[in-house]
Amino acid sequence: MKKALNALKYITFLAIGIFLFTLVYKEYNLQEFISTLKELKWGWVILSLAFAILSHLSRAIRWNMLIHPMGFQPKIVNTFLSVLILYATNLVIPRGGELARCTILSKYEKIPFGKLVGTVFTERATDTILLLLLVFITVFSQIGVFKQFVENNPDFGQNFGFMFSIWFWIALSALGIGSLILIWKLRNQLKRIKIIAKLFELLFNFIDGIKSIRNLERPWAYVAHSVFIYIMYFLMMYVVFLAYKPTENIGILAGLTAFIMGGLAMLMPVQGGIGAWHFMVYETLAIYGLDKLYGREFALISHTSMNLMLLIMGGLSFIIIPLYNRKSKVTA
Repeated sequence: MKKALNALKYITFLAIGIFLFTLVYKEYNLQEFISTLKELKWGWVILSLAFAILSHLSRAIRWNMLIHPMGFQPKIVNTFLSVLILYATNLVIPRGGELARCTILSKYEKIPFGKLVGTVFTERATDTILLLLLVFITVFSQIGVFKQFVENNPDFGQNFGFMFSIWFWIALSALGIGSLILIWKLRNQLKRIKIIAKLFELLFNFIDGIKSIRNLERPWAYVAHSVFIYIMYFLMMYVVFLAYKPTENIGILAGLTAFIMGGLAMLMPVQGGIGAWHFMVYETLAIYGLDKLYGREFALISHTSMNLMLLIMGGLSFIIIPLYNRKSKVTA
């Protein structure tokens, strides 16, 4: 029954994504897009993919920094391939990539799954802080653009405005803290239940993973990699502007704003942000004066090239990682 519900959930999210995508491109001529592809400056697109690979490699190195203090020394190849599998899985199962990468690395490096989940939580907390800083800087430097976006798309404000309310986050935090306090007070009784005892073991491993950030050997290197990852994320989108003639003169601030708005779209539980990402990006670029037709084309080029690369690299990683580890065992 649970598997059927999960399958239904993923199918529903995919259907929503396809619906949004169809809504954005319902009047778009595919033949025109093929002609556009022929005119692209493909060197910039290839550079975009290179920036993406650098960001994933940096994420793998940063992840290893969190794992080392727990006494494990995973091979960078395994960590890197696991990160690629993360992104490919997210394109199929929203939010499923984090579990996939922990499962893969746990299998090949013999690291407790719960500890790895804890390190991922720390990673995501770091990413969230950086993203919020970036959003803060971008919003206040381009406040008029965000106001214009909400005015142009009132449904967005009605549906997602609650996320910008401090009371929403206070209520959510209070609920989370209250639940944790209750579970801790009842922990001795709960541990008598076998399945709950297993969950507590997973929780303690999870906490160990989070605490690993306190024992970092090179904390500034961790910060540097975190900043580098976001710079690469931005550049892998921005250089695609240079590949497409109608957007080659888009400024850095306009590109950064589109990047942020596209990032907000990725919060939706839709595979790869399909439809939602396209909409947010082309609507943002329209505020800067770019014709919506060109905005749609740019969004399609950027999103498609990146996700095709992730699918191919992730698929290859699924094949390579068992072969690599089999070879390593033979060599050892």
